[in-house]
Amino acid sequence: MRPSTGERADYAAGMNEGAAWRGNPSAAPENLREAVFEGWRRRFREPGGGKRTAIWQRTLRRGRQYAEGFMQGAGMRAAICPIPLRRKAAAVVRAGEDEAALFQTLSRLEALPLQEIVVVASSPTERLYAAARGFTNAVVVGLPDSLDPDIGRALGAKLTAADIILFADGERPAESEQLARFLWECDGKLDVVLNDLGSRMGTFRRRGGIERLQEFLNASLRREDLKTNSLSVLPFALSRQALDALGASALTVPVKAHAQAILKGLRIGTGGFVRAELPANPAGSGWRKTAGDHAEAWSEAIGVRGSRMHFADSTRKRSLLGEWGT
Repeated sequence: MRPSTGERADYAAGMNEGAAWRGNPSAAPENLREAVFEGWRRRFREPGGGKRTAIWQRTLRRGRQYAEGFMQGAGMRAAICPIPLRRKAAAVVRAGEDEAALFQTLSRLEALPLQEIVVVASSPTERLYAAARGFTNAVVVGLPDSLDPDIGRALGAKLTAADIILFADGERPAESEQLARFLWECDGKLDVVLNDLGSRMGTFRRRGGIERLQEFLNASLRREDLKTNSLSVLPFALSRQALDALGASALTVPVKAHAQAILKGLRIGTGGFVRAELPANPAGSGWRKTAGDHAEAWSEAIGVRGSRMHFADSTRKRSLLGEWGT
């Protein structure tokens, strides 16, 4: 696709600003990303009207053109995914056993306008510390014992004061541009941004047991529009308002936190599709844990909305039973 007139103007502005920046004493490769992010924040004006997906795609194209022009003018290059955030953002990553996957995840997060990346690791090795040292905004939190990944992410969330927190998978790296969408949607628009697995869910008979639980939970909470999407699936993003309302500890049981987010009336939507794996074997331990988490979520909802969750009983005349009908 050929650049539009506006995109060509963004490129020209970026090149001029990059050339001007090159003459500053602070002009160095390690400062290039922040200079591009700051310049694009100043220049960007959000397009009006149209669908959110189309607006996002246009925003991304414009940012690419500006960044390319800036790097051309500055005579330096780096991996940059420029999105115009108005609020400070951070990422939380729970490290797994695959250090190569973690390194790839951190590399893709580094291209985003993040103030810090909190890496939570159980018994981190020296190789992991060495890998993280290559990223100036990465902080490694070492835990002495192996903990459930959800607990690790909850701890990471508690340690950051950012306005937007992106939760990324340290074992299944996603592309920078995919992750960028979650940050953008959470920047004053949504409080909870979910991975849009629901857009690929297919017919009911093709869904796994976990997907059916997720869809039924959303439907029972009157959020059928969320389909099979859930806070239990990475990546996702939370606003500071959402994290304060839920509490970082709520993330230790993501499905329950998902129900609480709906019950508290937080603004919930999606940030695009990122491929993820769900446990689908009804006999497996992953299925039992997830089923138990959903039971906790329904228990929470019943405690707030009552035994019928505000769904009217239109077929039974309970009043005929007197006190037994309550």
